[in-house]
Amino acid sequence: MRKWIAILAVMALLGCALVPGVSFTEDRSTVLLARAIYALARDASYDAKLAIGSLAMNRMDSVWFDDTLEGVLNEQHQFPIGSRYDAESLSAAHEVLSGRRTLSAEALYYQIPTATQPREDRPVAEVEGFRFYDC
Repeated sequence: MRKWIAILAVMALLGCALVPGVSFTEDRSTVLLARAIYALARDASYDAKLAIGSLAMNRMDSVWFDDTLEGVLNEQHQFPIGSRYDAESLSAAHEVLSGRRTLSAEALYYQIPTATQPREDRPVAEVEGFRFYDC
């Protein structure tokens, strides 16, 4: 009996080691946010990733947007959500979901660094080329 328990334990550990990036503690919202952060800021700094996550949470807290993270992220033409994420994007998602915010609550919109037509109004914040705006 002990032999079977030991074999099952080893198999479980090997199974976890063979599937990188997957953890039993990752819920749907965390992974969804990490995928959105990665899609927008995969090559950007960790600060930019935190800012993108903060913007999503600002929208969730705003009366003008859906009150669920999934609703905010899935709003048409707002946040691209890919199928991948990395450890840094996942870490930023964890921090933001735990309450860390790097943008003021007024920041509800963003513009990516490669935008061809910048907005005329002044951004409330700028992080590594990403511009963040209020209404």
